[in-house]
Amino acid sequence: MALKYLARNSVLYKDSQDNSAADKLIYGEEVEALGSEENGRTEVRFRSKTGWINTQHLADNPVLEIYFIDVGQGDSTFIVTPGRMKILVDGGENDRALRFLAWKYRLEDPAAQQVMIDLLVLTHADEDHINGLVHVISHPKIKIKQIIHNGLATFKAGIFDQRLGNIGTINGTEYLVTSHDHFDDLNEDQLSTNFRRWKQAIEADGGVVDYRAVNSSTGFIDIGDSSVTLEVIGPKLDALPDGKLAYRWFDDHSHTINGHSVVLKLAYNDISVLLAGDLNTDGEEHLLQDQQMADKMDANVLKAPHHGSHDFSRKWLDAVNPQISVISSGDDTDHGHPRAVFLGAIGNSSRQPAYIFSTEIAANFVKMEQELGREAPGSDDHPTLRELYKRRLHGMINVRTNGKTLYAARRVASPYMWEYYVIDNPAPRSK
Repeated sequence: MALKYLARNSVLYKDSQDNSAADKLIYGEEVEALGSEENGRTEVRFRSKTGWINTQHLADNPVLEIYFIDVGQGDSTFIVTPGRMKILVDGGENDRALRFLAWKYRLEDPAAQQVMIDLLVLTHADEDHINGLVHVISHPKIKIKQIIHNGLATFKAGIFDQRLGNIGTINGTEYLVTSHDHFDDLNEDQLSTNFRRWKQAIEADGGVVDYRAVNSSTGFIDIGDSSVTLEVIGPKLDALPDGKLAYRWFDDHSHTINGHSVVLKLAYNDISVLLAGDLNTDGEEHLLQDQQMADKMDANVLKAPHHGSHDFSRKWLDAVNPQISVISSGDDTDHGHPRAVFLGAIGNSSRQPAYIFSTEIAANFVKMEQELGREAPGSDDHPTLRELYKRRLHGMINVRTNGKTLYAARRVASPYMWEYYVIDNPAPRSK
């Protein structure tokens, strides 16, 4: 038995003779070849299913897999490199990232092997990015090798000038001068509830080799796979007169913590991916002030910043000039994301043809039942029809590449099962 990978979309047939489909599989899926070949088909096992795949559709080499997980209003991206290294960037506010990992690696099976996350990234400590990571770290069959973060913790109200720490003014510019690299830099009694839970989960796990803050001067992160590069693009810190580095204060807590998100650029051969956290106008324009950093924004694939918020720099979008963009957002809490102005701007700033995905739009719901009800006081004479729905499909977006061809897909409820796009010749930079 040997592992094989789909070199194109294919059908998992029920047997070697007819065309009855057991499943429909997408480019890059891993299957286990069972050793039998008949009529141009190979018998394989895909997860718990056994069937037959067109032999010509099977390849020996894995591809780069990127899963933009539907965590509702939040962010979580899971990456598997060609060398099978695993990277998790953010975890949403709930346990959906963990549930995805449990599904992918069958963690509920008593015989399931331990899963090693080679790199875990907290782009910033907002609830819709950090809370879900606590669920992941706390799972007994998941171990974390290294963690990087943007250096900003959140504190209880009244401990410092702001919930992010103390503010200092140097040469007329306000800076956040409180940060941390290791947990030894923090007093646990001062931490906010969410950040204290994050710290305690990591310490209880006991398997983290490396926990450190990163910024644009960090450069490349070694994840153990030489076929890909992973570079830290942000946050960009300012050097103070005493030589220390500090974070520019962007008017308030929200703009500052978002604007200093960890920004990563992943490259595999001719294809690059930019993971932008919750960058906003302040953070984007701050990065663009450094021409060397600005030149590195260029990417084929963009994880859109801040869930498609209206708070963005058009100049920054032009610098990225993506062809595939993925927006991660949800209805709860409803911030109106993605905003219409962002959708228009990202389409205009993209290489053509542009492919814009939304986890919120990709999710699918089915009607459960309907009942006649009454509205609020004063509306007794006006019955309304209330309809209840349950989620049938989560809105995860799949992006995969061999370093030259790009593939993007989402699951749909129709019999054809997948909306997918194959970009054999990714568009050159157009901005």
